Amino acid sequence: MPNTSGDAYGASSVANALRTLVYVRGQGSVRVTDVSDHLGVARSTAHRLLSTLRAHGFVEQEPGGRRYRPGPALVGLSRAGRDERDLVRVARPQLEWLRDATSETTNLLVLAGPDSFFLDGVESSRQLRVAPRTGDHVPAYATAGGKALLSELSPEALRMRYPAGLAALTPTTLPDLDALAADLAACRRRGYALNLDESVTDVQGVGVCVRDKLGSSVAAVTIAAPSTRLGRARAAQLAPLVRQAAERITAGL
Repeated sequence: MPNTSGDAYGASSVANALRTLVYVRGQGSVRVTDVSDHLGVARSTAHRLLSTLRAHGFVEQEPGGRRYRPGPALVGLSRAGRDERDLVRVARPQLEWLRDATSETTNLLVLAGPDSFFLDGVESSRQLRVAPRTGDHVPAYATAGGKALLSELSPEALRMRYPAGLAALTPTTLPDLDALAADLAACRRRGYALNLDESVTDVQGVGVCVRDKLGSSVAAVTIAAPSTRLGRARAAQLAPLVRQAAERITAGL
């Protein structure tokens, strides 16, 4: 007779993980003791469950606290089950406002596995301009919005998205995961992400996360412009406008 005890134990662990995800999503934020009481398991077991879910991006710890909230992977699963036209509908007026405020092309994008998926965009009216990339999939590590969203992931979840490392799209694409981690740390410090000719030569961008009511990132807003017109200095000047557009979208969700 085959030994099925390992399978039974695995099924129990999966069941507890699924129950934890449903519980976290319903509560908004939880403590280890909350999960322990909800599942009827030891606190050490609840802590291991949450740590595993955090490593895979399904939950994340609130800054400076001991509470856990839905992570990008869980938010992404929830988003996948509903029509993203609602997000586009809320964001479109703010993309138009941001285009008018900066005179640059604006985009709305989400994470799709290792890629950025461009949901919508509004084109600049300048003679020399960057076209929107609506409908395109581009490696997230090479886009401003993608890096803004990747900066929300744990180091373990980030590595899992790129098990084979980073493929070069241009000569200035980040070379490896260590360089990406350093870039994302800089993104978190300054509050916005940069794309400096990393997906298309002579095109640069600035990206900021859009958050849901629970504070989890669900999308990103970007501006894109020719390198001759953007650069680090102007990116720093325009970043507050990108952040304002993202906050307005958040308020409308």
